[in-house]
Amino acid sequence: MNHIAKIFMLCIVSLFMLSGCLNNDLAEQREKDAGKGDNIIIGVPVPLEFAKKNTNFLKGIELAEADINLEKINGKEIQIKIVDDKGDFKTAVDIAQEFSEDTRMVAVIGHWFSDICIPISSIYEDAGMLMVVPTVSNPDLTEKKHKYILQNISSDKKIAGEMSAYANDKGYQKAVIYYEESSYGENLADAIEDKARENDIKIVDRSSGLVTKEQFKAVYDKWKALEYDVVLLALNMPEGATFIREFKKMDADANIISADGLDVGNFIEVLGKDAEGVVIATTYSPFNNRPELEQFTKKYQEKYNGKPGVWAIQGYESVQLIAHAINETNSYSPAVLAGYLRQMQQWETVSGTISFNEYGEIEGREIYKKIVVDDHFKYID
Repeated sequence: MNHIAKIFMLCIVSLFMLSGCLNNDLAEQREKDAGKGDNIIIGVPVPLEFAKKNTNFLKGIELAEADINLEKINGKEIQIKIVDDKGDFKTAVDIAQEFSEDTRMVAVIGHWFSDICIPISSIYEDAGMLMVVPTVSNPDLTEKKHKYILQNISSDKKIAGEMSAYANDKGYQKAVIYYEESSYGENLADAIEDKARENDIKIVDRSSGLVTKEQFKAVYDKWKALEYDVVLLALNMPEGATFIREFKKMDADANIISADGLDVGNFIEVLGKDAEGVVIATTYSPFNNRPELEQFTKKYQEKYNGKPGVWAIQGYESVQLIAHAINETNSYSPAVLAGYLRQMQQWETVSGTISFNEYGEIEGREIYKKIVVDDHFKYID
């Protein structure tokens, strides 16, 4: 994201805060109203088209809602309120304001993209809303040490470390980084560069923003002259697919390692033969023999007739995390729930034995790697 766009976003958030829409009154009222009524309300703002097309995130949310409501919590059902933020900052601000003013709402799960989620987190923080973030790995999310914000996904640093360690194991010595122009891409690229250095890999170039065939060709010629061994990607879809497709026109055998931004259900379908050989870091492995994962996978397959994938798990666990905190504290107070989760003892979940540190960052998740071989993902030991 360019500097002007960042300033614009911060100005919008500041206007809402200065207008008096967001103040301590909302947080105080939420402490009184949260959980009142027949339902426990949880907001889920997502870019709806992207989430449905590329992930099973909402199916994971739906499955968690169904599981919890079978037994209920203190006789109450949870009510998931899914709203389309369109991946648009202004729309997301409007939704955050709407959610914040609903003082019966206990928590929000989202937003999806870091350029939206990070600045908007201040709105939820000021409104006293528990915010569980399952998709934004950028460490900027937790650097302000917000009280109500929990990062329910492994950090960029951990993902970058696994990517770089794998590159080192393969004997790659010279790497190039290609990243998207967003806070996600820029911060992840920085983390990759740091971790590559720790693994004795030289970063010979960094690039972003390629659009035309001429630009791709110029960058490829430069990288070839620099004798690169591997391309390290900090991208989301669909930009990731575009880059791989165009780059493989020039180097069909390029070694490509991506962060989990490309770990989407339709990756191979979208790229076809160009997906071959691409390595992706992920927090999910179907071969993990955890009983919690086996049980979840069975229920998911029975309901949806397909494999869950990482984003279904992220959606499922985010809802279950909130329900777990309510059950353990017997409270609907966002302040009590956030405090409990930060101090929570290790908890057995679908994806691992997790806890949160004092900054609200998740700990305990494993990182796996998988490679596309003959149109299928093969997990790497």
